[in-house]
Amino acid sequence: MTAQLARLTVYILRARPRVWCRVTAGMAICVLIAFFTPFSLQAQDAVNDRRGKCKSTDLVFVIDDTFSLKGAIYDMKLESQRLLDLLDEVSGGDFQIGLVTFKDFVEVDADLNAAPTPGEKKEVVRRIIHDLAASAGAAGPEASDEALRTVIFGLPAQGREQTGDFQGKFTARTKIIVLITDNLPGGFDDTFKDGEDDRAAAEVADAAFKRDILISSIYVPTSFYGLIPRVEDIMRDYALITGGLFAKVQNSGHGTADAIATIIDTCGRRPMV
Repeated sequence: MTAQLARLTVYILRARPRVWCRVTAGMAICVLIAFFTPFSLQAQDAVNDRRGKCKSTDLVFVIDDTFSLKGAIYDMKLESQRLLDLLDEVSGGDFQIGLVTFKDFVEVDADLNAAPTPGEKKEVVRRIIHDLAASAGAAGPEASDEALRTVIFGLPAQGREQTGDFQGKFTARTKIIVLITDNLPGGFDDTFKDGEDDRAAAEVADAAFKRDILISSIYVPTSFYGLIPRVEDIMRDYALITGGLFAKVQNSGHGTADAIATIIDTCGRRPMV
């Protein structure tokens, strides 16, 4: 795990102008481990300090489940329990959680709520993550922008290329969307139009900002379509506009779970640097 963390670089972005600095999350964590391990009381204090630090928290995963993301999804599956327990911890048990997947259409897998109880909803989402299967999606952009629109505006399926209604409301002190993809936003037509789809993505991010929703984006530069020019810029912009974090993981998808953990542990908000 330590070696995997050391390979993960999380880019924590500054506010405009578009300047960012690199922080090696693995190195920081390794230093903390080396410092705290001999002092069990200090380690316990660190855990206690984390408890409830984000106050009430709403979190929605928006995941590209096309075939090229299989490595990222697998990485997330391996750590799903840890990630959900971390959400429970930083929110002090006061959280809602949802999960939406997308290809060229949108699927609401779990609406944003804590029903019937937060603990039971954690288990529901854990099982959904465990059952995710990356498939299809050959060529072309994906409907990441429309998936974000579904979550931010709470859209029903009627009249859209969407399965399931998103009825949940962001009501918590901390509101986070975690977006994971390797491709351009293309609406429902599997096409990226310069000056149109990039603008639509920026408009969605602006709508999130006005609702105090932080979009943290995880870019997976896969060997399939993930090296398409402009993907990384658009993913960075989601974080820049809303105040969230941007993470670039390995092209294999390794490091995705650690990036999510960093996002949750920082309450979805990039530090002021």
